[in-house]
Amino acid sequence: MIDFRYIASFFFLVLFGGILFSFSTLNFSNFPPQVNATFTGLPAWHSETKHLNPETLYSMLTFAGIIQLVSAAFMLMWSLKYETLYNFILNGEKTSTASFNKLLAAYGIVTGIVTFALLVFDAGKIWSATGVMHNYLEIFILLLLHQGGNLASNNKILPYSFLYLLVAEGITILIEPPYDPFWFKFQGLTIDFILIIQFTRLYLTTKRNYHEGYISLPHHTSNDERESEEHDHRPNHLHRKDCHLSPVFLLPFAFFWHIAGNILTTVFPNEALASYLFVFSYGFLFTSFVFFVYLDTHLRPNQPKKLIFVPDPSTPSIVLVIIASLTLSILCIRIGVFYVVHS
Repeated sequence: MIDFRYIASFFFLVLFGGILFSFSTLNFSNFPPQVNATFTGLPAWHSETKHLNPETLYSMLTFAGIIQLVSAAFMLMWSLKYETLYNFILNGEKTSTASFNKLLAAYGIVTGIVTFALLVFDAGKIWSATGVMHNYLEIFILLLLHQGGNLASNNKILPYSFLYLLVAEGITILIEPPYDPFWFKFQGLTIDFILIIQFTRLYLTTKRNYHEGYISLPHHTSNDERESEEHDHRPNHLHRKDCHLSPVFLLPFAFFWHIAGNILTTVFPNEALASYLFVFSYGFLFTSFVFFVYLDTHLRPNQPKKLIFVPDPSTPSIVLVIIASLTLSILCIRIGVFYVVHS
């Protein structure tokens, strides 16, 4: 019997090809002219935004940047100071979430810097040199999750992530307008789709391994460890399974709002409300992340570790996630192009 993942991958691949082919019929002369960045005077990656109040947007960007940096500072402080409650588990191997939490802190720092750079340069080719670092940290998060949270298990994480950085920004720099913003948006939105899918799979996999308040432990787990986990999750215990699952749910919850805002700015690129909501989504993103790290480092100290089950990392699953994300990304861009041309 044919694996469903192969069928789904083929479907998304055909859909991707059809959408990509539809771009060949576009007449880019129908696009509204690009505006110039306020401070540099160079062309930005967008036309005039309808009903935009620059003061409102700059205030929101400044506030978002502050939230990102402050959240990152707390995440880093807690990650360095306290022991974590959670362990990632993949193929029976447990790894502390400490590296993951520190990576979230780095993600906040870099995104804060990127946000303030956006205030200075506006979205354009120059800004992309900083903007790509935001995506670079997202790639690093994905690779770390793929390795079960264990940074030391594969010394290729750094080369792979750096290769992405060179390819993504190299293409952005080399290709000529008006194609560069399409490429940059395409690769960034694709990464966001992969992240929301992987975080959702992470939560659902952990939830599936939770049965009536009992963790499904690996078969080789010792009796002492098993008894400790089972005692800790008995129905009449103060901390039931919801206490374990709720912090994990914060990860897909955080990225849901972020990708929702990103989709809005992709589908309605010339609407001020879409830009406002996208910037606002960063508040949900990093406050949810900082709350996850807080619970991971402060909830029930000196208690048995709680497990977060990493989803299936097999090649068919990863290929399906990537192809689906590529297709959803290019679909959103195509809808946005249609809206700009016909609005």
